[in-house]
This record gives sequence, C-alpha cells and structure tokens, in this order.
Amino acid sequence: MPEAIIFADAHVGDDEAAARVERFLDGVCEGAARVYILGDLFNFWFGPKQAEREPYGRVLRAIKRLGERGVKVTFFHGNRDFYMDEGTAAAYGFTLVRDSSVEEICGKKVFMCHGDMLCRNDKNYHRMRAVLRNPLTEAVFTRLPAFVAERLARLARRESKRAVGAKTQWVLGIDDREVLAKLGEGADVVVCGHTHKEDVRTFDAGGVRGTLYTLGDFGAAGAYLVCDKEGFTFHYAKS
Repeated sequence: MPEAIIFADAHVGDDEAAARVERFLDGVCEGAARVYILGDLFNFWFGPKQAEREPYGRVLRAIKRLGERGVKVTFFHGNRDFYMDEGTAAAYGFTLVRDSSVEEICGKKVFMCHGDMLCRNDKNYHRMRAVLRNPLTEAVFTRLPAFVAERLARLARRESKRAVGAKTQWVLGIDDREVLAKLGEGADVVVCGHTHKEDVRTFDAGGVRGTLYTLGDFGAAGAYLVCDKEGFTFHYAKS
C-alpha cells in the first residue's frame, strides 16, 4: 500500500475534469494511507457556497468518501483555489493547509506546497498574491453573490492566462534559492506543483543536499507522485 499519493493542478471546472478526479479518488487513492492535493484542484474557489454547485460538489463528495474509508486527505491552497475555507474542509473531512507543510513520508522530511511561493522571480504575481490573500479582500470576495463571484473569477483566470503567456520561463520557473533554503531548513525532499512540468532534480551545494520533485499536470496528463517502499515515483491516471 502506498504511504502517500500526491497530485496537483487538476483544474476542475467542468464535468469531464470532475469525473476524472472522482475516478482517481475512488480508485487509485483508496489504496493509500494519505493523499496530498497540492492546490489548484479547482479552476477557482469563491467560497463555501461553491460546494453546493456542480461539478465542484462531486469532487468534494469523493474526497469525503475517501476520508470515510480511513485515508487522510490534506488540501493545500493553490493559486486558483486559495479561498478554500476551513468550514468546507471540516464538512468534507480533509485537512486544509494555507501555504506549506513539512510531512514525514517514507522516512523523509518532505516540504510540500503548491509551488507558486517558490517562483520568487515573478514579482508582479507575488504583489498580486499579497493583495488577493489579504483577509479583507477574502472577506469581501467570498461574500459576493455566487453568480457575481464566479464571473469575476472567470475573468481573473482569463487575465492570468494572458499575463502568463507574456512571461519568460525564468520568471515563471522555480527559484533554486528557494528550494535550497527549504532543504537547508531540514527538509530532505521538496515536492510542489504549479509549473505543470514534471521534473526530478538533485541539489548538493554548500553542504545542503536533497531532491526536488515537480509534479506534472493532473488535469491534462493524469500525473501523480507515489511514495512507497520503492521511494518516490511518478505515475499516470487513466483518462
């Protein structure tokens, strides 16, 4: 049995994407002790009322079923669903992590986050991140009528895609200094998503050693990471 299954960037926004995640949670993930969702499970999240809408409720109910079977599920905020709230987490039986966490997995100290916090070269994004994650901004946005919040979220997503298309890979990529900092703080392994580019890199500099696993895109490729007696390995869910 896998000790942990880790995935990110499912970007659920329609029935097809929701069905794929639901099959994965009800099937592959049922055999794991723990499941970590490293953000962007949804294309956007505008507050607790979204749980009552489809296809989002469909995915949340699958998470709840997983928890009822004894699998511990941990959900990390992404850059699309950072208004996911504690009330929804409690109702559907998962643990919510707002930024990052260090977990003991397969005998390793594993630093996990969505990944955007490691992309420090994207200064404009981080300025916007600070504004959007301000408690006052969150309080205002999550109290908007559902149809207004959803429309604004879709507009923001289109603008974000346009902005990303104009940035270089250096700006969008993970900053090695951030990875080395986490390894230097005691982590053996760093795991993140966000870039949608599967990769494994080994670091050994200044007495700091460790490995970075960057998750592929679950939404497009069905990519996920398994930790078991063989170590960390990439796998792919069937469509």
